[in-house]
Parts: sequence; C-alpha cells; structure tokens
Amino acid sequence: MRKKTGLGKKKELDAQLNLTPFIDLLSTCVCFLLITAVWIEIGTVEVKQSHGTSANQEKKETFDLDLVFKDPTEMSLNLKKNGKRVQSLKVKAENFEDMLVQLNQTIIGQVLTFKKKSIEIATATVTPRSSVNYGSLISTLDVLRKNRIVNIGVLTAGGN
Repeated sequence: MRKKTGLGKKKELDAQLNLTPFIDLLSTCVCFLLITAVWIEIGTVEVKQSHGTSANQEKKETFDLDLVFKDPTEMSLNLKKNGKRVQSLKVKAENFEDMLVQLNQTIIGQVLTFKKKSIEIATATVTPRSSVNYGSLISTLDVLRKNRIVNIGVLTAGGN
C-alpha cells in the first residue's frame, strides 16, 4: 500500500447545483415567446433578380427603367431601350408623399405609354442616395410593383 503524498485534505468533486431558478426562468421565457408569437406577421415580397440570371433571354426589344434619387423629394427617371436612353424625366415635389403621387402619375402617363404606345418594362433599377431612408425606398418599390413592374434591382450609389 502506498502512502498519500500531498499537503492537506482531498476536496470532494460533487457540487450541488440548484436548478430550480433556471427552470423558472426557462418556463417564463417559453411562456413569453408563446404569447408574443401571435403578433408576428410574416410578409413576403416577390421580386426577381433583374440582371445576371441565366434565364433564356427573349429576342424582342425591351425597355428598362432607371430611377435615381437626387434627394428624398427629387428623382430622375431614365427609360432605356436596348441599353440606350430614349427618354429622361424628372419628378420633384415639396414632400415625399407628393413625390410618390407624381412618380405614379409619371409612370402611368409617360413611361408605360411611351410615344402613345403601351409598353412593358422588363427591368427597373432604383439607385437611392444615403439621405433617402429605407421606408422611402420601400414605398418607391411599392409604386413600381403597383404598376406591374416586378423585375426590380436596387443599386448602391457610390460615395453619395
């Protein structure tokens, strides 16, 4: 038999852990999550990628629309056919809500009826400035979707 070497008594490795407060906290969190799950609304936005897809491209002429924010109450619209600008329009108002109304009227009156012919917009790109908030960008996308323009891309304005 060997002698024990060391200084002092050997400590016990069994520690008692009180799990009751942890279980109480866990059950409170579960109840909170179950009650608040009622107010979660799941929304979807159906958008397609405007450029860079490998989908079959049609041979017909298409029109593209570029919207560029100058500031939160002014934007320019460029209608392009085969990559070349064919019409340039400006929309400006005193406040953002009026600008959205004017944007909708411009799209209906001058873009979708280009040269008194009904056209279809293949893709639209929106370029916001850093001064344009997220809600304004989403409202602009809603105006486009309301006019059946679904291939929408959002570009970043470098250094603005």
